[in-house]
Amino acid sequence: MIKQFLLSFLILPSCIAIGQELKVATNFESGSARVLSLDQQTQTIRITPAGDPKRGIPNWWYVRIDGINTTIPLVLEVEVREDLIPDELTGQGKKTSPGWTWPAQAALSLDGKTWKQTAEGQKINNRMVYQVQPATGTLWLAWGPPFTPTDALNFVNRISQTYSFAKAFILGRSLEGRQVPALQIAEGSKPADQRPAIWISARHHAWECGGSWVGTGLAEWLVSDNQQARWLRQHAEIFVVPLLDVDHVATGDGGKHGEPQDHNLDWSDQPHWPEVAAAQKRILALANEGRMNIFLDLHNPAPGNKQQTAYVIEKAYMPEKADPRKLRFVDLMIEEFGGLKQNPARPPAENPALFHRVSVPWVLEHSNSNTIAFCIETPWNTPSGTPEGYGIVGQKLGSAVEKLLREEAEKQP
Repeated sequence: MIKQFLLSFLILPSCIAIGQELKVATNFESGSARVLSLDQQTQTIRITPAGDPKRGIPNWWYVRIDGINTTIPLVLEVEVREDLIPDELTGQGKKTSPGWTWPAQAALSLDGKTWKQTAEGQKINNRMVYQVQPATGTLWLAWGPPFTPTDALNFVNRISQTYSFAKAFILGRSLEGRQVPALQIAEGSKPADQRPAIWISARHHAWECGGSWVGTGLAEWLVSDNQQARWLRQHAEIFVVPLLDVDHVATGDGGKHGEPQDHNLDWSDQPHWPEVAAAQKRILALANEGRMNIFLDLHNPAPGNKQQTAYVIEKAYMPEKADPRKLRFVDLMIEEFGGLKQNPARPPAENPALFHRVSVPWVLEHSNSNTIAFCIETPWNTPSGTPEGYGIVGQKLGSAVEKLLREEAEKQP
């Protein structure tokens, strides 16, 4: 009897390990994957993004994995989708380059809230392979650190409840009925009509999660005890929209190149997306007050771009008094980042009308004579593509904004 009991005790741990059932879940906000195969013994899971190509480039993936045996590595293999996506310049379909689906390092979380990066993946045949030594029986893996509509709502509520000079508001509701949370920050008794307005917008493209983290990093800096941040919120009024394309983020779709056009190409007199129309309405009101000063649209670039980047609108397409301010802000960004990749922006020869449907040109065409606007792209395919790394970018952008406005204020009689 004793011998049988001891034998049972000795074999029990291996029975538990073998008996676990490895499962993949995506039934949560921003979750996206189609499981192609799952090997219980080797803990190898092969997936591909599950996004609908009509709702944008299908490169985003995000899974929770349960039932993990912590005594052996977990292997996640990611295959690329072969769907054609529209090319707005030519009107033809094109395939997505594999690099858009394969970050060098994936995002990893043990609680679905705090994110770090995996070791670098390995390209093997037609897939990228990430190997993780699991510390728990459940973990989350994603293309990048997710930032969901719920995260956006929680963020603006937390900031507004903590700081009396910050106000949370709902910019509008999306086509599918979701709220678009935003922040308004202004401290002190200076009248609103004497404050230049700064508009910070992130996630015109759903998959570009880094934009949200840059925007929230800027907002966190703005409400901090930093002297520059204090000066800025006391002299300006700042609006932060941490996530514009709430629908495609919520459903785990890519957003970019979505039908009938993505949010960044929807800035016309009759936008398809209600959240774009809501942003336009606010910006036009600020312009009518003569206060629309700086617009920053926060994005992530192509996978091979490792530099902080700004699209710089050519002088011919800038408002009358804006070009010197634009050039000075570029210099200030160079100071902050130690360099800056500058992409000249002008109407493309293939489809010039497309230029005027992009967020930044639209803002410049509908604002004040001194308004400046930039599309800012922060690299994601680097070791700094983390919430902390993105947050530092937000702080530096905030510093550049403050320096420009303070310089201009000090020159006034």
